[in-house]
Amino acid sequence: SSEAMDTLGQYKITVWEEENFQGKRCEFLMECPSIMERGFRKIRSIKVESGPWVGFEYPEYQGQQFILEKGDYPRWEAWSGNSGYRTEHLLSFRPIKCANHNDSKAILYEAENFQGHKFELSDDYPSLQAMGWGNKEVASIKVNAGA
Repeated sequence: SSEAMDTLGQYKITVWEEENFQGKRCEFLMECPSIMERGFRKIRSIKVESGPWVGFEYPEYQGQQFILEKGDYPRWEAWSGNSGYRTEHLLSFRPIKCANHNDSKAILYEAENFQGHKFELSDDYPSLQAMGWGNKEVASIKVNAGA
């Protein structure tokens, strides 16, 4: 397809079954809904060569998600950072395709289940408070377009 030709080379990730780039390895240029279908038990280290990616705790892009930008991730702390959420492996991942931010739209809500005061985003905001968001936290988010 022409879309595949357009994105070829923009996204490249190499994954290993063990920490510190050891054990079975595989290179990907596109999404992987389940690493187990490729004969892996889990992913425990990653090198992102190009493009932003998002890795998921479970197959089919489920569970906790982690943004993976260009660089080396020798073990789980490297991708989980200060999130406080501990998952020692990833089981699915896909590239983040959002080159045109003009198409990105999200709505923030002050309460869970898309309730309460809401704030629509279609651009980068370094400070939500400076833009009029009164709370310290966002309880729920609905992404209508983009990433």
